[in-house]
Amino acid sequence: MTVTKLKLKRPVLQLYAQCLRSARRCPQWEQREMMKTYVRMKIRSEVDTQDPDRVRTLLMDGREELERMNYYHSIYEAKERLAATAARAASDGTASSMEERTRPFSCVHCRAAYPSKEANFCANCGTKRPGSS
Repeated sequence: MTVTKLKLKRPVLQLYAQCLRSARRCPQWEQREMMKTYVRMKIRSEVDTQDPDRVRTLLMDGREELERMNYYHSIYEAKERLAATAARAASDGTASSMEERTRPFSCVHCRAAYPSKEANFCANCGTKRPGSS
């Protein structure tokens, strides 16, 4: 192996391991298995690539996909935390005060995400955000 190939081997293996770890975070078993299979398939399809520039390009693409996967995981986990907080508040009898404090994350009209927690109008369609004063 040449020095360049040795330098690229470690980042490829690290990315592969990170992608598999991220796939394990999928909430449902079917999604986990599908994502793990997808990661393996993508790596195996390019295992014979010899061109270092092509490998670097594939690494950048893989990192972008990993970043997207982790973003979707963070959104799902935030929704789970919010649901758990709402459930705790409901069991404590403070559901009405909890509903007053929470505002939707996305527009009820066009489903676009609000740009910030403080935004009172949808940037996409202009609809007023529920719960805003």
